[in-house]
Amino acid sequence: MVNGYVINHYPLTTNHYLFHTFRKKKGMKKFVRFMFALIGIIILGVLILTFVEPSDVTVTRSIIIKAPKDAVFEQVVNFKNWHNWSPWEQKDSAMKITLAGSDGQAGSSLHWVSDPEKNGEVEIKNENVTGTEMDYSINIIKPGETQADGSIIATDTNNMTKVVWKLHKHFSFPFNASLIALNLDKLLGGDFETGLANIKKYVESHTTATTGTGIDIKEVDYPEHIFEGIRKMVYWTDMLKFFNDGYDIVAGDVGDKIEGHQVGIFYTWDTVNKQADMAAAFPVTDTTMPVKGTVFIHAGPAKAVMAVEKGNYNNSFLYHNAIMKYMAAKGQAQTMVIEEYVVGPKQEADSSKWVTNIYYLVK
Repeated sequence: MVNGYVINHYPLTTNHYLFHTFRKKKGMKKFVRFMFALIGIIILGVLILTFVEPSDVTVTRSIIIKAPKDAVFEQVVNFKNWHNWSPWEQKDSAMKITLAGSDGQAGSSLHWVSDPEKNGEVEIKNENVTGTEMDYSINIIKPGETQADGSIIATDTNNMTKVVWKLHKHFSFPFNASLIALNLDKLLGGDFETGLANIKKYVESHTTATTGTGIDIKEVDYPEHIFEGIRKMVYWTDMLKFFNDGYDIVAGDVGDKIEGHQVGIFYTWDTVNKQADMAAAFPVTDTTMPVKGTVFIHAGPAKAVMAVEKGNYNNSFLYHNAIMKYMAAKGQAQTMVIEEYVVGPKQEADSSKWVTNIYYLVK
């Protein structure tokens, strides 16, 4: 009330409300324009990055190894040997591994399923082998899905072996912009370095007996033998136990029927399921009746390709590989493989004095 008159405030209040509403709407429009501008800048930045960032990325690592080229490449080209050095298997020793195809040849593959936070699900496929170079493809299934390709090459250098491991990945437009945050060289380079260091350590410690000396391969006449032993399908991881238990059982039951050194006989070598059809046996004279749990095994007479392995069994794969290459060059095919343990751990504690005759019986 002013001077006795009542002043109506309603019009003033309404104007005040409209004024603030106008300011509010004006502020909202500025905010919306700002957001559109920001989004436009981000989109423009991404478009610029797609032209600035490369579309192809190559990760390369190398190492020098003091070992023969063939011994090094044997670890690379055969997926069954990757457990000796794989950086991914070291991260998750419980991951499930499956091998497929003829190991060492184009078309063979290594597939693993692991904890998604460690290795995920991956398949590596041998695409081509030329000399001591393997071209491969890699398919990352989980987490996400992406493909890449690469190569692993072993070459002679100053009486040593240089190994170069490469991976190539193409990023199509506009996904190459993701490389601003994804550093493949850093992400995979560490694994490549670890893997190559593991190969070096493994090969250099397992080829001392044959480095630079070569392996003497001979063709001989293998006389007829009758063995008595235990034969079964055995997983690779159980072979040592199978041999130890088998020889103890056979030696205890067969006794004075034995007339020679204990042998390991191999019929098949399954690289997919990692097992072998094999026997732990002794040559015997009396073949009238096998003891319980054993069988008679007839071998020869036959032509055979053989080599004499000296030292511990860590170098066995080199001898077998050399014999198989020799036979392949001559077009020969095997019927069975016999390892004759002339001197072994039960006769000699010094492993450098062990002697094994390896025979590949030829059809």
